[in-house]
Amino acid sequence: MVQKKLQPESSYNEYDMDGDGIVSDEELNTVKAIHEAESAEEKADAQRRMAWISMASMIIFTVIVMIPGFIPETRLKLIGDLSALFYIGMAGVVGAYMGMTAYMSKK
Repeated sequence: MVQKKLQPESSYNEYDMDGDGIVSDEELNTVKAIHEAESAEEKADAQRRMAWISMASMIIFTVIVMIPGFIPETRLKLIGDLSALFYIGMAGVVGAYMGMTAYMSKK
């Protein structure tokens, strides 16, 4: 079987790992594995950022609420139920991240 050589300006040149002008199935599989690994790393980074932002937002919210005179007491009573949902939601994000990280490390 005759293999097709790539044209000089081909969009597939980036997949030619050994520079011989031919893109083999092995090279395509290698590129696919690299792209999958990069995608998984980007996903993990996004999840890590979400967990850190959730944790930081809980801390910042707590500090703001505890500053005397910053938020009037009447307002604190009004946002009491909302703050409980906020903490549950943010803790859920952090807990899910930690749980999945521990699960994936044992896999």
